[in-house]
Amino acid sequence: MINDPKSQLFVAWTELRTSFVVSNVGEFSRSILGSHFKHNNFSSFVRQLNMYGFHKINRTPHAQRRTSITSQTWEFSHPEFLRVYPAVL
Repeated sequence: MINDPKSQLFVAWTELRTSFVVSNVGEFSRSILGSHFKHNNFSSFVRQLNMYGFHKINRTPHAQRRTSITSQTWEFSHPEFLRVYPAVL
């Protein structure tokens, strides 16, 4: 899902390639989740990530945490879920 070009507006690897970011949660839920899961509920997606050992990285400024879930940016990491760098020959 992260590497799918159709998802690039909503989910992407971070610069360090050790975590991924979901932005525009509302549109991500409507457009992307339903094509990969049996639901389009972002809270269920987060619970599934947690079940598999992913953790939310909280980089949202405190003032923005009170805004709607759909307007926030969410970042998730897992120590074994890393984007592989291309091999240098």
